[in-house]
Amino acid sequence: MSKRFQILLTAASAALLSTQALAQDLFIQDATVVTEAGQQADTDILIRGGQIAQIGSDLTAPDGMDVLDGAGQWVTPGLFSSFSTLGLVDIGAESSTNDISASDADTSVSERAVDSFNPRTAHIANTRRRGVTHAVVSPSPSGESIFAGTGLIANTTGDFESVINDSAFVHVALGETGSSRAGGSRSAALAQLRAALDDAEGYPSRYRSPTDGDALSRQDAAALAPAVRGEVPMIIAASRASDLLGIVRLKEKYPALDIIILGATEGWQVADALAAADIKVIVDPVQDLPSKFEDLGARYENVLLLDEAGVDYAIANLTSFRVTKPAALGQHAGNAVGNGLSWDEAFAAITSTPAGWFDLPSSDIATGPITNLVVWDGDPLEATSAPVKVWIDGHEQSLESRQSLLRDRYNPLNESDMPHKYR
Repeated sequence: MSKRFQILLTAASAALLSTQALAQDLFIQDATVVTEAGQQADTDILIRGGQIAQIGSDLTAPDGMDVLDGAGQWVTPGLFSSFSTLGLVDIGAESSTNDISASDADTSVSERAVDSFNPRTAHIANTRRRGVTHAVVSPSPSGESIFAGTGLIANTTGDFESVINDSAFVHVALGETGSSRAGGSRSAALAQLRAALDDAEGYPSRYRSPTDGDALSRQDAAALAPAVRGEVPMIIAASRASDLLGIVRLKEKYPALDIIILGATEGWQVADALAAADIKVIVDPVQDLPSKFEDLGARYENVLLLDEAGVDYAIANLTSFRVTKPAALGQHAGNAVGNGLSWDEAFAAITSTPAGWFDLPSSDIATGPITNLVVWDGDPLEATSAPVKVWIDGHEQSLESRQSLLRDRYNPLNESDMPHKYR
């Protein structure tokens, strides 16, 4: 590696790791601004020191301030990925970089994603430059347990202090995955879950030794107890309609549970029951063809029928690049709009709705400190649109990533005289 390229790489890395080095003053003119009140066309925004000083029509840019022509551009809150394994894996097939699951471990619920989370993985910068400012991060079940562990919420700054809540929810797998982990049947998976809930409900009184529980050790029961009390959500992966009804019955027995179903491919068949039980769901509008037997009822109208029934739902990209890199979130919401969901409902399903589930503060665009804000070069739900500016917690972020640096380095239109490997 040439000395020149080492210097360039060091400079690029410094830019990626800095969250406060970019300009904090900007005047955005004539953009489409998305607030909780809806879309506002031809709107101006004055940003000073990482705060929105003014927002309205026909504002005047202060002398000497940088002006961004917002014609054709959109300004929105940052996107919220409601389920991912972001930061837990770099290369899926390389076990030394993959901390998604631990198939030989004796622990289950007490395995915390935060202990494996790497905010400096290349996937986080790649995801940030697609407008995703926050993500739910969860481990996956493995071994003989239906429990994946305890997940976290993080922003995508790449900072070491980017984790917002290190014990945000518990993840459980039912359906085909859960049955395979529990011994081979859905009844075994549900039996394991009910026994675990009873253990956690009786914690700590039933534990005189670390192994006194029916399904969980003392350590795992302690980790599950907040979910049993409804203090944190329980994300349950399930797709088949009969499995979803089983979860409804589970909620009847344990009414304090705050349940979020992950997948719900056949949710449209039991949408009224889910709504009546106040059970939330995370769905992928692109999942309209069966990939497993439990997905035989997959159809693109799933999210539309859930919306019509009054189910509280979020949209995730569970099928495109899986959940390691949730960068295509806006595109998946855009597919829902193309199939008939309203733009406002689709956008809420990748921003305010899931953020509210995990008690994150509102990211509405208004005067005062910037929470999370993205300037797009077009409709954020269009696949061809991309961010031109991103702020997280009031600080403008770099839009460079390993992906963009490699793109620029090997671009055949690069006019540098140096060979590709030295650029």
